Amino acid sequence: AIVCDDEAVETITFLPGYLSPPSGFRLFDESAGEYKSQHLSPYPSLEGQLAGWAGEIEPGGHLVASFEAGIAAVKLALEVGAKSLLWFSPFARVDAALRARLLSLQWALEQGGRRGFARVAAPLAFGGLMLDRGRDLIGAWEQRLDEEGLAQWLESLLAMGDERKWLRTLQGVPVMTIVGSEDVCTPMRYAHEITEWVPDLKGILVTLEGAGHFSFWENPREATSLLKGFVSRYQEFLNGPQEWQPDEDEPPPLRFEPESPA
Repeated sequence: AIVCDDEAVETITFLPGYLSPPSGFRLFDESAGEYKSQHLSPYPSLEGQLAGWAGEIEPGGHLVASFEAGIAAVKLALEVGAKSLLWFSPFARVDAALRARLLSLQWALEQGGRRGFARVAAPLAFGGLMLDRGRDLIGAWEQRLDEEGLAQWLESLLAMGDERKWLRTLQGVPVMTIVGSEDVCTPMRYAHEITEWVPDLKGILVTLEGAGHFSFWENPREATSLLKGFVSRYQEFLNGPQEWQPDEDEPPPLRFEPESPA
């Protein structure tokens, strides 16, 4: 769905990972301001996301993705002429540590169904504050889980290759990665890998205190502030603040040139 009818307004397209909470990214809609919001439907596999979202994303806008959906966002960014990409709890490969977590979730699903999956997933996915005070919210998240979809999601991730190379295609697209400080499932080192592969050092990493893997749901106020700030000033991530830019009539600034060795 797209909120706002003014075609002159830039669009923020939200690409949800399969485990995204029931509200998805709709928590941001109330403060979208001058932007349109486009919310895509979740798919349980990487292949399904890429095929299902191709042709749906409004061109020339900003992409906001969660979890594994960021991989599809990266691959589609060039095609849709994306201006920026914000990626919550990112990862672009499944290493031994993440594989072990996924296998534990797969075992829990096989042994205990949806409830078993949620019981093992909750301490991996949520920060301490949500685990302490948000049991009703976690229960609502559990209710939307589908066992067949979860099995497909796990199989897709366990078969996932190293997708970091696709980040090299993001020429001229700044990338912000956001990680909850208590994210056990995909801790900060996965986001560091993302920013290291973004061309021309146009990647930035931010942490949200007190939040886990679902940082945009657990700390929506700060997540929304970061989203709005990044999208509205994405150009500064490419070129630096406006006050750094020379006037058109001025010669280009001198750049430091290291001396040749004697």
